[in-house]
Amino acid sequence: MPLAGTSSSGQYSCATASQHTLKDLRIKRKGQPVVVLGHLLDRKGQEAAFEVFNDRIALVKFSDGGLLGYDPIELLLPTEIDDKGIAYFEIRPCRTCQVLFPLTLEEAESEVEPAQCLDCRD
Repeated sequence: MPLAGTSSSGQYSCATASQHTLKDLRIKRKGQPVVVLGHLLDRKGQEAAFEVFNDRIALVKFSDGGLLGYDPIELLLPTEIDDKGIAYFEIRPCRTCQVLFPLTLEEAESEVEPAQCLDCRD
């Protein structure tokens, strides 16, 4: 099983102005918390942990032990991870295209939250 772009060292990533999905990360760390947008309705919106990246598919593990593969663009990064390692997700629908997107910590704490995803803001 060829593995690429994974790391077991370093820190977990949070949403930034340029990184909103697991696909945006150059190095994907095992255990990275994500929220699934993907193709299975019963898993949509659930939190999971990235396990491994294999042939353009990110395998994620759910708290019930389920292991599924997703396109990394379907996996949103958390807004914040506290000092105890708990991930917090602030996810909003884009007013223009209705795609869900995560807020960055700065956006979540600002008085006015963005109403559009990064693509529609440009």
